[in-house]
Amino acid sequence: MYADNVVIVEKIKDTRAPFYRPPLPQQESEGVHPGILTLMKQCWTEELSERPSFHDVAKCLKIINQGKSVSLVLLHFLQVV
Repeated sequence: MYADNVVIVEKIKDTRAPFYRPPLPQQESEGVHPGILTLMKQCWTEELSERPSFHDVAKCLKIINQGKSVSLVLLHFLQVV
C-alpha cells in the first residue's frame, strides 16, 4: 500500500498536463460523505477561478460536519491563508 501512495504523490507532483487526480469513490455507500466528494472535485477543477476559496472550504466543512467540532488546526490554516 505504501508504494501505491508514493506513486500517487509523484503523479500529483508532476506539473505537466493532463494533471493527475486520484480516483474517488462514486457514492456515499463507499464510506465518503457526498459533500466531501463534491468539495474535492471543486478543489481539483482545472480552472483556478472555479475553485473554492479557503474561506468557502472552511464554511463547507462546517456545514458537512453539522456543527460538530472541526479540526482547529485545519480551520486556523484556512483562516490564515
